[in-house]
Amino acid sequence: MADLLLLLLVLPLLGGLFVMTAQKNENNAFNAALFALASSIAVVLRLLSGVVHLPAEEGAEYTYSWLHSSHIELSFGADVLSLILLFGVYLSILVGMIGLSPHQRRSKSMLLLILAFVWNITGLFLARDVLSFYLFFAGMVVPVFMLVGLFGNIKKGSTLYLYFALNFVGTLLFLIATIVIYRHHLGNIGMAELAAAKMPYRIALVLWMAMSLAFLSRLPIWPCHYWLSLVCTGSKNPVVYIITNLMPLTGLLGFMRFWEQTVPESMDAFVPVIDLIGVMTMLFVAFIGVSFREFLPKLFSYTAVYYLLFLLAIVLLPAEYEKNVAYSLFIFLIVNSALTVLELDAESAAEEEDYTSRGILAYMPKLARLFTFFVLVAVGLPISSMFWNNFVVISALFRENFAIGIGVMMAITMIATSLAYELFIMRNLPHTFVAENEIEDISERKTGFFLVLIVLLFLSFFNPLWFVF
Repeated sequence: MADLLLLLLVLPLLGGLFVMTAQKNENNAFNAALFALASSIAVVLRLLSGVVHLPAEEGAEYTYSWLHSSHIELSFGADVLSLILLFGVYLSILVGMIGLSPHQRRSKSMLLLILAFVWNITGLFLARDVLSFYLFFAGMVVPVFMLVGLFGNIKKGSTLYLYFALNFVGTLLFLIATIVIYRHHLGNIGMAELAAAKMPYRIALVLWMAMSLAFLSRLPIWPCHYWLSLVCTGSKNPVVYIITNLMPLTGLLGFMRFWEQTVPESMDAFVPVIDLIGVMTMLFVAFIGVSFREFLPKLFSYTAVYYLLFLLAIVLLPAEYEKNVAYSLFIFLIVNSALTVLELDAESAAEEEDYTSRGILAYMPKLARLFTFFVLVAVGLPISSMFWNNFVVISALFRENFAIGIGVMMAITMIATSLAYELFIMRNLPHTFVAENEIEDISERKTGFFLVLIVLLFLSFFNPLWFVF
């Protein structure tokens, strides 16, 4: 299985090589990138099936180490939580690539940047030591910055540079933490070893502050939510939008990997500050989402609210709830990417006929049915495992802190109602126009692809890992 870990890291690089050498036509480069991503999904499923069936006494992790020296050893491993989230990331990017227009698929530079991001986020999820985690955490900033700048259609250059500066500050803070760990331990250290390491109070304080601020800089929490919202809502490229919305996942992963290891008991008094800011940001973003008239800004508000819900769960709840967070995140990533592509398809069809997107679904029945299903999953109906796992997480938050539970429920209710109402407006004939020309519906190929995702989500209601054999 160690060879599969190495293969998973190499596949995006091989895909990039084939993209660069592909002949100049409409499909070769795109097909090479698509094949690399599909192959990565196959390897993840193979790893996942092996990890799930390992006996409990043997653990649930494969480890592969390289670059051995007296001070540096980079380690990579795979457990159930990292693999299920990586599977969700790959599916999200695959959905975005399916949503690209024929013109967008011809861009080799965009495909190379997508694969560069895939390589970095793969390494991040597989990293099992501090240094390798930092390298991939920092490395993904460059492809994301170039994707947003070159293909995100951001009108204001200042927005792009502020977003890059925010991520750069986060990586700089994490670099400070990495250097402190290296100097204190005279070398690199694994995450499991960091949990057992004894550090002086001041060193632990520096680590906690630097790492926490680095991870928070990736999340849509005040004040970082403003720049993230400007970048996301301004993009009309499905892959760019989806990848930008995957960046907060890296902040969540940081808290999942390091929270228990780096927070000293004496710092417990500062934890409520994160909780308070998180809940207040959830309520504010949900309220702003209700005021928007377009679906895509509402979708960003939904994304921000749920990322902050998962953050509160990781910070407040015991480690055994991380499994519920991971299962819910898996469905959340797929639903968010599917709604992004379907909404952009609806907007594109409306713009071609010079119509408004409000009511466009009344003339696109196939897209409307798909859109309705994914919105119903997003608002929390019991048709996927996201319902059960969110129920468990929110119930635990109520038990931990009733006031935080009330704030979380208010934010989720507001944004769910907003999405449901926008779906009603987009489908309701009395609120729409009279189409003079026939509007082209979603293609049969795309419909088939989304139907596969629907089956995946629906069967997860009964078993979140039903696809593992």
